[in-house]
Amino acid sequence: MLNLNSAAEALLGLGRDQGVDQPLPALDGALRGRLDAARAHVLAGNGPYVPRGFEEAVRVDLADGPRRLLPRATALRSAEGAVTGTAVVLQDVTRLARIDELRNDLVSTIAHEFRTPLTSLQMAVHLCSEGTAGPVTDPQSELLAGARQDCERLQTLVEDILDLSRIQAGRMAIAAGPAEVDALVARAVAAAEPAACEKRIALTAQTDGVTRVLADVERIGVVLGNLLGNALRHTPAGGSVAVRAAAAGPAVRIEVQDSGPGVAPEHREQIFERFFQVPGTTRGGAGLGLFIARQIVEAHGGAIGVEGGEGRGSTFWFTLPATGPRAA
Repeated sequence: MLNLNSAAEALLGLGRDQGVDQPLPALDGALRGRLDAARAHVLAGNGPYVPRGFEEAVRVDLADGPRRLLPRATALRSAEGAVTGTAVVLQDVTRLARIDELRNDLVSTIAHEFRTPLTSLQMAVHLCSEGTAGPVTDPQSELLAGARQDCERLQTLVEDILDLSRIQAGRMAIAAGPAEVDALVARAVAAAEPAACEKRIALTAQTDGVTRVLADVERIGVVLGNLLGNALRHTPAGGSVAVRAAAAGPAVRIEVQDSGPGVAPEHREQIFERFFQVPGTTRGGAGLGLFIARQIVEAHGGAIGVEGGEGRGSTFWFTLPATGPRAA
């Protein structure tokens, strides 16, 4: 450390008569690790380090009580443009993080309370559609079909909100174990088949001989469901969607390729952020599906991304640790 301002001196408890190279007790533990990671990100040539949200804030116990500090970092350059150091800013977001937590708790509570009446509504629509409550005319059948679709969309939204609240509260448990890739893919494809048939989209799957991954079956099912749902939503009628799995070193790469409009390069990172919607596309949800997918995949120790360009379709991919002789 070469220099720090008066606010950092006061926050970290460093007197002006101490050298800036002295050990800082407040920087021990998680905060020091986060600062080292931010510094390494900048020095590796990856550009400024910008946190994704309050979930990256680090709790630090100071003399006046606990604080939540959010680190940012950018490169310091010489006149010739060479990187000579890193400037780190610690933003005190204690109050903002608390407000965010209260808001998330409120949203989570509302979503929980919403589930029971929504389930009853879905059941009522289903029974009426099946004629259990009496004969249904063709116009009534069309209205009930629309109501059923809206109920399903609301159900997806509620589940996304609850998953988001678990992620932000650190309560999303991952129970990873050996899982058959064939079964994971087949289950997801079977669930997406009705939507594909409705739009006359050719839906195919190929697992390329890989057998097992280390995964939480239910959580990875959510990931595949989100990726397939997006692919079918953005692929025009008569197009194609393919699910593939192949070995990739010590991991297995699973990808969902579509023949839709593709994702512009400037949006490829943003689409994995909360509530982001690509400008000009049809809104199909709250913009949480890809964010949740990324959190689940990274909790498994994998990575997720998108390839392709505008007008050439998209290939969303993610990796999982391989296990088993053929997968390795």
